[in-house]
Amino acid sequence: MINIAIVDDDNSYLERLKEISEKYFSSHFMEFKLSTYSKGCNLAYELEDGKRFHVYLLDIELSDGGLNGLELAKVINTHKNWDSYVIFITNHSEYALYGYELDIFRYILKDQMEEKLPQALEEIGKRMNIQNGEFFIIDKAGCREKVFYRKILYIYKEKKNAVFITDYGISTVRSSLNSVMDRLNNDGFIFINKGIIINISRIQRIKGLEIMLDNGERLYASRTHIQDVKVLVAEFWRKYM
Repeated sequence: MINIAIVDDDNSYLERLKEISEKYFSSHFMEFKLSTYSKGCNLAYELEDGKRFHVYLLDIELSDGGLNGLELAKVINTHKNWDSYVIFITNHSEYALYGYELDIFRYILKDQMEEKLPQALEEIGKRMNIQNGEFFIIDKAGCREKVFYRKILYIYKEKKNAVFITDYGISTVRSSLNSVMDRLNNDGFIFINKGIIINISRIQRIKGLEIMLDNGERLYASRTHIQDVKVLVAEFWRKYM
């Protein structure tokens, strides 16, 4: 289920954004739920109460006297999950700079949204479907655990165990990292050194030997691995991201 929030104080644009989104997700047989808001403050209140969305479509110039789109994006950034995406939709190109400053996924002019919004949703769909539904089974002590690939941050070696660091916590299996990699059988995972396998889709930045993940955690590649890591990450991003 993909949850989408649409915010626009112009009802005609609000309805058109809803129609374009519904058409895209329905034609791709994707389960979705749309929530619409004419005031940015109403969405902010729901975020404060714990409600979350995968996709946020925001008009920048909201005239309700409350939050405008730029201010609302700042609120969203304090609450959104790692797999959430904010798209600015507006009539004025001069706001584009703010989009980069606020880590906005896309910036779309309203007179181009018929063409550009489906393209942006296509990109988001690709990202969200990377490893979606694929999982690693851990069997131990009569217990079976299913670890979804998309939730894995990295896997490291600890004595004779492979330790999975995930969005949910830590899971351990008695296995070598080479055996784990063979079972993963997925081009979204790579060794960054002899003791760590990393999920490429969770990488935010590579600087020198440092690799920053989307949760802010930093890991370090070995000098013998870093060039291969950069090549494989670039190939993965071109293919999926």
